[in-house]
Amino acid sequence: MFSKRLFILLLMVSSVISAGILPRSLYAEKPRIDCSKIRGVCYNWRPTEQAKKELAYGTRVGLNTVRFWLSPGTFKKDGDAYVQRIVEFVRTCHACGYKSMPILFNGNMLDPATIKPEAYAAADAYATAFVNALKDEPGLLMFDVMNEPLCNKYISEAPKEEREARKAETWAFLRREIELAAKLAPDALLTVGYTTAFEIEESTAKMLDVISFHDYSDRRERIRANFDKAKEWGEKLGKPVINTEMGCLARANPYEMVLQYCHEYQMGWVLFELMIHGRCIDEHGIFYPDGTIRDAGTIAAMFGCFRNRGTTVIPPNPNREGKADRAIALIQEALKEYTSDAFDYRRSDKKKLLDACEVAANLLEACELVPMCDLPTAKIEKFRNDPNADIWEIRKLAYELANRLKEVCQIL
Repeated sequence: MFSKRLFILLLMVSSVISAGILPRSLYAEKPRIDCSKIRGVCYNWRPTEQAKKELAYGTRVGLNTVRFWLSPGTFKKDGDAYVQRIVEFVRTCHACGYKSMPILFNGNMLDPATIKPEAYAAADAYATAFVNALKDEPGLLMFDVMNEPLCNKYISEAPKEEREARKAETWAFLRREIELAAKLAPDALLTVGYTTAFEIEESTAKMLDVISFHDYSDRRERIRANFDKAKEWGEKLGKPVINTEMGCLARANPYEMVLQYCHEYQMGWVLFELMIHGRCIDEHGIFYPDGTIRDAGTIAAMFGCFRNRGTTVIPPNPNREGKADRAIALIQEALKEYTSDAFDYRRSDKKKLLDACEVAANLLEACELVPMCDLPTAKIEKFRNDPNADIWEIRKLAYELANRLKEVCQIL
């Protein structure tokens, strides 16, 4: 009797599901992923060979996800050719060991016309083209339906009496596009890159599979508040939470600092961005085009290793074994341009000067006692490789390094 009743109940539920009556979150069978294992970077389309080269830098440090923006404007201009470029890009990323998180719509610099009801058809056609093209790709991780929906002048500069109406207009557009993506790709994971956890909007968040938020906070107190709020949303809605944008040198938001909170909260993450390039060259990015890095602390933080900021910090001592004394003496000797014979004049020896400089520079850099964005060893290498290097510039560098060592080691 029990089995028969259970069979009838299951049949009734199946009929309701088939009719599309239950909300998607209750009936869609999703591939389960451990979102805490996401280690990603924002990285927009590149030609295939360039992408292979640059993505290889990221695999050295365990990156496994790329998040990138799609363009309705480019789709309008290039149509299917643009779609195919993106498909090939996703395949290239997958071949290099990455899953992809394409962003369909961008709230940044939003053109308000794109979210008006009269523009819905064009938006739907664009979203349909990309969702259908990518939904069965093995390299797809999830769709980010919209990046930072409220981060634009349409909202921030709205007259106070219109602001809530404009937000509601944005959320209505977003709900429509989430519903469309869910219908087209019922097995695909969906998220939205909310500007912060405090801008997560419940009606849209309920429709998603993964909650994602961004953090460009300038203080640890604010970062923790943002992560706590995101965690609260995840627990409330019963969904995994990830951070899909963070890290900006010009916003007092070091990569190392925000990665520490991702590690503590066991959240997957996506940094902005992989490469040091373009208009954000001096505030974002991990790798230079040649594969070198801006900051070793960022790389260490990716592996859960963070700088000691406690009370037990032990300052380095470059003169612990008398090496600073000897380095200074080497520079003093190399700077001399006379001998004991007053009539026997000698010129500065370039190699001798640079060798002495290198010892001092290595001491200072090892102890991080000089700006690490302006390395003396880089200057020394440049002088070594330049047959026309100005000897007076080399002497100047030697003098500066010797004085810096004297200062930090308190040598008179």
